[in-house]
Amino acid sequence: MTERYLRNRWYVAAWAHEIDSSPLARTIMDEPIVLFRGEGGAPAALEDSCAHRFMPLSMGKVENGCIECPYHGLVFDATGACVSVPGQTKVPPGAAVRRYPVVERYRWIWIWMGDPALADDATIPDFHWNDDPAWVAVGDYFYVKGNYRLLIDNLLDLSHVAYVHASTLGTDGVANFPVKVTREDDKVHAVRWIFDEPAPPLFKMVGGFTGKVDRWQMIHYQEPSHFMIDVGCAEVGTGAMDGDRSHGVTMFSNHSLTPETATSTHYFWHHARNFRLNEPELTETLAKATSTAFGEDVVIIEAQQDRINRASADKPIIDINADAGVLQARRLLDALIASEK
Repeated sequence: MTERYLRNRWYVAAWAHEIDSSPLARTIMDEPIVLFRGEGGAPAALEDSCAHRFMPLSMGKVENGCIECPYHGLVFDATGACVSVPGQTKVPPGAAVRRYPVVERYRWIWIWMGDPALADDATIPDFHWNDDPAWVAVGDYFYVKGNYRLLIDNLLDLSHVAYVHASTLGTDGVANFPVKVTREDDKVHAVRWIFDEPAPPLFKMVGGFTGKVDRWQMIHYQEPSHFMIDVGCAEVGTGAMDGDRSHGVTMFSNHSLTPETATSTHYFWHHARNFRLNEPELTETLAKATSTAFGEDVVIIEAQQDRINRASADKPIIDINADAGVLQARRLLDALIASEK
C-alpha cells in the first residue's frame, strides 16, 4: 500500500520528555529519523542512517551535542555534518546526513518533513493548553497499527462515543442530535449540541452533575492531522449555547496524528481542564480515564486496519449523515496533497 503525505507541514515527532541523553529512533512518513538534543539541549533530528555504511545512528550515543555512529565511530553534529572520523584528520567530502527542521513547543517536539526552506515555525498549530498555566493538561502517546486517516475519521465523528466509550464519554442520545459542519481554507469544524440528556460518566465525575445536562462537542480539525476538541456540559437551560458556561465545566481534548507508514501512526494527545487546578488526585484520575477512553479508539482503528488489509480492492464503502465532517476533511487533505505534488 502506497501512501502520499502532505510534507510541507509541521507534525509532532515526540513528547519533549522523550528526548533526553539518549537518541530516539522514530519513523515518520516511511523515513527513519533519529532525534536527540544538540548543543545547549536544543532538539535535533537527522536521517537515521550513517553516511558511511548506513548504520542506524539511533543505536549510537550522544556526547557534547553530537551523535556517534556505533559501527565505526563517525560523529555528526546537529546540522547533519560529519565532524570527526576515527583514524584520520580529514572528513571526506559529502560526509553528511539529512537534517530535518525541529522546534520544541507546547511540550512537544515538532518536525518538518518537507522543504526546509519553507519551515516557518509561526505556522505550528496552537496547542497552548498543553503548557498554559491557566490549564492543567494530561497526555500521552499511542503507537497505532492503523493509517492516520482512520484516526482523522474517528475524531471528526463523535457519534461513536455511545458505542465505543460507554463507560467514559458516551450516552445513548448523542447520535440523535445533528452536527453542523463548516469549512475554512485549512480547517473543518463539526459542532454538535446535545440538549437535556444525561451527563456521560466522565463529566458526572468532574462536574458533579446529578441531573440532565446540555452538552457540546466542538471539533476543530486543522489539516493535515491536528484536532482541538472543545467539550463540556452545563446544567440544562443555563445558557451554555449562548456563551455562559459558568454552570458547567469545559475541557479540551486535543490530538495530533503523525503518520509512520501507510498502516501505522504516532498518536499524540493531551486533555486539558481549567477548573479544580490544584487537585492532583483529580489530575491522576483524568489521566487514567482519558487514556482508557482513547485506548478504546486505538482498538477500533487497529481492527479496521486489519479488515482493510484483508479486503478486496473493489469492496465498496458507504457514507452516512454523521460523515459530513469526515468527507470535508478528506477532500481538503486530498486537494492539498495533490497541489503539493
